[in-house]
Amino acid sequence: MSQSLVELVRRGYESWNRGDRQWVLEHMSPDVEWITPPEDPEPGTYRGYEGLERFWAQWRAAVGQLRLEPQEIVDAGDRVVVVARRSGTGEMSRLDISDRVVQVFSFEGDTCVRVHETYDRDEAMRWVEQEGTEPAEGEPAQADTA
Repeated sequence: MSQSLVELVRRGYESWNRGDRQWVLEHMSPDVEWITPPEDPEPGTYRGYEGLERFWAQWRAAVGQLRLEPQEIVDAGDRVVVVARRSGTGEMSRLDISDRVVQVFSFEGDTCVRVHETYDRDEAMRWVEQEGTEPAEGEPAQADTA
């Protein structure tokens, strides 16, 4: 199953970069959680499709369509860890962003149930090694956005 999850995540990045957010959502649970680190420009825990759409819209408003280029993909069983280069330029703001983000995709079957972001690859790998659960203290302090 894990190699098929790696391929699913790879296809997700390709779809995202084509602007096909619907394909991405179709492979996520309706109750998906997307957790961003406290130092992120949009920190929080975003739940469900509505929460994700709001989160993505905030990014698009600031920097247009984000492009995510995987630099490393790690097969971790029911998880996939991706180190990606994230970039974009706001149409109105002309704000440029270019950074590295680490995303840990957690799956139940072939459905993504959680994406937990960090800027630290070692931290992400520790999450994967610790019985597959991210520590609660790694979650941002911001309230649930759903």
